[in-house]
Amino acid sequence: MGTRASMSDPRAVVPVYSASRWVLAAFAGISCVLYLLMPRIAQGLALATPSFLSEVFPWVSPINRDTLVRIHEAGGLFFSAFVFAAVNVALFAIYLLALRAVRTGRDPCGPMFIIGSGVVFLGIHLFSPVLLSSDVYSYALYGRMLSVYGVSPYIENLAFAATDPFANFVGDRYLPSWYGPLWSLVSAGITHVTGEHMGLTVLVFRCFGLCLAIAIAVLIRQILLRIEPRHTALGVLLFLWNPLVVLETGFSAHNDMFMLIFVMLAVWLHLRGWKTAAVLALTLSALVKFLTGMLLPLYLLLVLRELPAWRERWKFLLLSIGGAALVSLPIVVLSKSSAGSPTSQAVISVAFYDNNFHELIFKGLRRVLGEDAVSVSQRIYFQGWWSAAKGEAEFREEATGGGSAVSRLRPGSRVLVIANPSTEQARVYNPETRSIGQVNLNLFEDSDRPAQAAGDPMLIEYERMVKDRRLPKTANAWIRAVTWLLFAAFGLLAARRTTNLKQFLVWSAAALLTSIFLIITEIWPWYENWALVLGALAPDRLPARFAVILSACVPSLYITIGFQGSDFPWIYSLRSLPAFVLPLFIFLALLVLKAVRRPLNNAGNP
Repeated sequence: MGTRASMSDPRAVVPVYSASRWVLAAFAGISCVLYLLMPRIAQGLALATPSFLSEVFPWVSPINRDTLVRIHEAGGLFFSAFVFAAVNVALFAIYLLALRAVRTGRDPCGPMFIIGSGVVFLGIHLFSPVLLSSDVYSYALYGRMLSVYGVSPYIENLAFAATDPFANFVGDRYLPSWYGPLWSLVSAGITHVTGEHMGLTVLVFRCFGLCLAIAIAVLIRQILLRIEPRHTALGVLLFLWNPLVVLETGFSAHNDMFMLIFVMLAVWLHLRGWKTAAVLALTLSALVKFLTGMLLPLYLLLVLRELPAWRERWKFLLLSIGGAALVSLPIVVLSKSSAGSPTSQAVISVAFYDNNFHELIFKGLRRVLGEDAVSVSQRIYFQGWWSAAKGEAEFREEATGGGSAVSRLRPGSRVLVIANPSTEQARVYNPETRSIGQVNLNLFEDSDRPAQAAGDPMLIEYERMVKDRRLPKTANAWIRAVTWLLFAAFGLLAARRTTNLKQFLVWSAAALLTSIFLIITEIWPWYENWALVLGALAPDRLPARFAVILSACVPSLYITIGFQGSDFPWIYSLRSLPAFVLPLFIFLALLVLKAVRRPLNNAGNP
């Protein structure tokens, strides 16, 4: 324990509690033990994916998809979910205690010890036999589009992807790349070296993410030493010891650290007066994932406000725009980028509602607009098909007032299946009676569309994919209009408040968080790391605190997603509530509690 002089009385002595190196060492040791358990625990989760590290390291357990299926069947959803939740709670409890210890103390060696511990945390997972996401295989496949096949990863082409060893891990159909052209080039470079060796490819992507995370931690330390020295250890720990950062980077090898390293580099360059270079760094960040492009207008506005004369402002703008164009052009050309990336559709499309609470709003609004509950429950890409009765069949018509009416269908009568059958009973539309009912699908066979169906508007609507139907499109239009207007209003507020570098950091972190709650309607846990990095540069401000709370809650998605198709489908349906709504309530409750306690503390200290 040290001492310092009071600001009001130089002779007064006030204790300063130093975050003991031994306390942090104990926290780090317990965390290491828990991280060592995580690969074993994660094997029981629904999103677990083989890493094939046994191809590189013989001592790593050889795990494939069949192995994971057996583990899932033997362990059960509840057991795996409970253990994973318990370990995550313990990791975040240690993380929060460490944050509290560092916040209330002062330890000159703290940042370097924290960085060293972070290297160990991340390094533990380099040898994990599983991942918590299959994204790394998407990275590899997109890279191979360039490095092996010589085609753009931004266009659909199933012919060459179907035989690729990585194609089996990216879903039932090839989707064009979500990522920016710079990431496509990096992925192409990695896959050019690793070839078809899946385990080696995973290892290289993991090592790449680990090195970037450490580089970000070093930049956070260097930046905070310049702008907020007393919060240096706190900022480094807030980022590098966060369990979500460790799991998503060292464990699942996500590419977010590559996007964020350029954001940190931009701040570092700004502090050295290289502001045009900072713009180029932010441009490179947006060329990895387009989201950070929203930070560019804020930064340009900040610099224009700081420059004293219009001549310097115009010079800065021309150099920045020209430099960004010169940097972007060869990257776009070499990566064979096109304007058809799914990312450009995600902010407006009916098809992009997943995991976030917008999914609940989307479905609820469709019900309000008049869509029936069965239709709302179908997957957004569902499309019906025609079936014809093989013989005489029963048609049980749904009555509007409840109950049902039974009629007979002649052999050859055709119906349109309008919902995925969970049993042999299928929900269908009968074009002859223009009514909806149930049939035994075992008595039907696939058929062509009847010619007389062309003039039935209700039938035409049911023939479309769910995403192309009128009511889902109307609900989507309302949600997009409202959320984008709110986000635009927030952007104007952020632009007004961004008057110095500290405000830029705070409002940039807030903008990334706001995008998650407004315009990004399909969310995955690793997205939250975006705000944590910028929050680490202002660890005493509200965006950083909210980012920490959110990071502790979003891993619940790994548990709740596993209940899709189980005996408890409501857990899956409500998965966004613990992940995104709960942290919002916790944050607001803490703000209210702080506001209530402040006058009480002032009353006790007149």
